[in-house]
Amino acid sequence: MNVRWSNRAANEFAATAMYVASEFGQKAAQKMRNSIHKAVENISQFPKIGVPSFCDEETGIEFRELHCRLNSVVYAIYNDEIYIVNIWHNRQNRDNLYALLREDAKDMSFEG
Repeated sequence: MNVRWSNRAANEFAATAMYVASEFGQKAAQKMRNSIHKAVENISQFPKIGVPSFCDEETGIEFRELHCRLNSVVYAIYNDEIYIVNIWHNRQNRDNLYALLREDAKDMSFEG
């Protein structure tokens, strides 16, 4: 399946990599990047590999998460494509994630 990254996901990925590099070094940042890239590769080959985490009631779009170390790749399968919508640190407040996913669901439903 084709994989598309949202701007938010790409920005979160870059920001997380920069943070890890500044706090823990380049080697740790490279490990984190590799882990996320591998997760996205697995998602592209096995789209339902992630666990369901949120379903938007208004649009019916279901979001899934694939955990990779301290982060999760948050994505949806929509119109036969995989949308990576966020890279989420697993210790962050889940309610904030769900609010963002509601916005993403609305945006995605207008695209299709």
